[in-house]
Amino acid sequence: MDQNPLARVRIESRKWWDRSSLGRPDKGGLILTPTDVIFCHLHRNMTYPKLDWLDVILADRPELIFESLVNEALRLPGNKVVWHDHFNPMSLSHASGTNALRWNSNGHPDKGPPDSEVRWFHARSDFHPTALLDWTNEVNKVGRLAEILIVDDDLDVVSYRLQEFSPRGEADQKKLALGDSIPLVDRSSFAILESEHKLPSYLGGYVIDENQHQQIKKSKARVYQDLIDRGLFVRSGFKYGVRWRAYVNSDFSDHAPWLISQPDSSPTDWISACQGSRLASGVGKTMLIPVIQKNVRYLGVLRPPSDSRWNLNRRD
Repeated sequence: MDQNPLARVRIESRKWWDRSSLGRPDKGGLILTPTDVIFCHLHRNMTYPKLDWLDVILADRPELIFESLVNEALRLPGNKVVWHDHFNPMSLSHASGTNALRWNSNGHPDKGPPDSEVRWFHARSDFHPTALLDWTNEVNKVGRLAEILIVDDDLDVVSYRLQEFSPRGEADQKKLALGDSIPLVDRSSFAILESEHKLPSYLGGYVIDENQHQQIKKSKARVYQDLIDRGLFVRSGFKYGVRWRAYVNSDFSDHAPWLISQPDSSPTDWISACQGSRLASGVGKTMLIPVIQKNVRYLGVLRPPSDSRWNLNRRD
C-alpha cells in the first residue's frame, strides 16, 4: 500500500463502485487509489486532487503510467477490475504476484468471485517461465483464467492467457538403432533404418539429430525424450522458427498441434514470448515452453478468443 497520502483519495459517493467497481466502498463513499484516480480523471470528468498530483504520484509509483494503460485495456470493453491496492482491505483472495482481479462485463465483485487474475509486464520485461507456470497453476486451481497484459512505449496493450499443457500422443515408438550411424556436420547423423519408420528419407537412409541419441543427457535431450515418452512423434520445427514440432500420430495424418522451444533458446523477454505465441497461433498451433524441474512441464502462452482480447491501441 502506498504511504503517500495523495495515493488514497476519498469521494462521497458509491455510484462508480455500483456501476463499474471503481475504487472500494468505504462508509457510504469510495476510496480511490492512483490507478482508479487516473481512470476517473480520463473517463468520469474527475479533477486531480492537486495540480501537481500526477508528478508527485509518479515519483513514488513509476509504473503507474503503464498500469493505467492496462487498466484502460481491461475496463473499456466493460470488464470490472479491482487492483492490488484493494486486495487486503477488501479481503480478496488472489495468487501471489497477481496485479488485478477481473470480472466479466455481466459480473461484479458484489455478486461473486472474479473470472480471471491478471498480471502485466512491459514488453522488455524479463520472461521467467518457471515463476509464470507456478502462478498460472495457482490461479487455474481455483477456476480462474490466468491473463497477461503486455504494454510497450507506444502505449499499446495486448493480452494473452497462460496455461500448463500436458501433451499426449499415440505415436508408435520405435527406438532407433544408431550404432552404425554416420556422423554428419552440425551434430546430425545418417542412419539406414527400416522403412517402417515414418521419417523423411534420402539416399536410402534418414538424417537424425543429436537429441535422438539416447546417451545424450543435456537438457534439450531430456525434453526431446519426455516428448517421446508422452507418445508424441517429434520432428524438426525449423520452418516454424522453433526446435521441434510434435504430432499425435506418427503417420503425418494430421497437422502437428504443438511447437516446442529448446530450453536454451526459450524466450528471454516478453517481446520474444509474444512473437512465438503469435507465430504459433497464425499457423493453428500452440507454442509450448519447457520448464525443467523434477519432471518436464510445459507452459503455453496463448492468444485469447477474439471476444476476450483486452487490447489497447492509442493513436492520439
